[in-house]
Amino acid sequence: MQLAPLIEEVIGTARQLAEQNKNRLILDAQENLGALTVDPLRLRQILLNLLSNACKFTKEGEVKLQARRVRNGRYWVELSVSDTGIGMTPEQQIKLFEEFTQADSSTAQRFGGTGLGLAITRKLARMMGGDVTVASEAGKGSVFTVRLPGGADT
Repeated sequence: MQLAPLIEEVIGTARQLAEQNKNRLILDAQENLGALTVDPLRLRQILLNLLSNACKFTKEGEVKLQARRVRNGRYWVELSVSDTGIGMTPEQQIKLFEEFTQADSSTAQRFGGTGLGLAITRKLARMMGGDVTVASEAGKGSVFTVRLPGGADT
């Protein structure tokens, strides 16, 4: 599967979400990411969930999707969604990928949601041989990185 068309489609959908909170949506995709052997529907769901969360927790800021090919013993594609939103404490990050869990109760009340999106996102990434990680600082935003096998030249 070629990644570029899927990324363009996801960015088009996410643009509306970004505009709701007056966010700037940026795409930074390396050329020639190579082919991936993943389920395009699952990958679309992963990216839309991460972009949706970034747009929801960011007001009048920046949401960025970065795509690059890396080699660490084998080829990988890394898709990172970063934002300048509310961010999270280390304690909040520990529970983040658990089902029905959100950063804390005040976040759940303020922003809504079920607490399932990130748990599902991680399960989907792992089903495709990859994973999802998070780096965040309270008040400074978050970066979610999906790493999937592939990206080799075809």
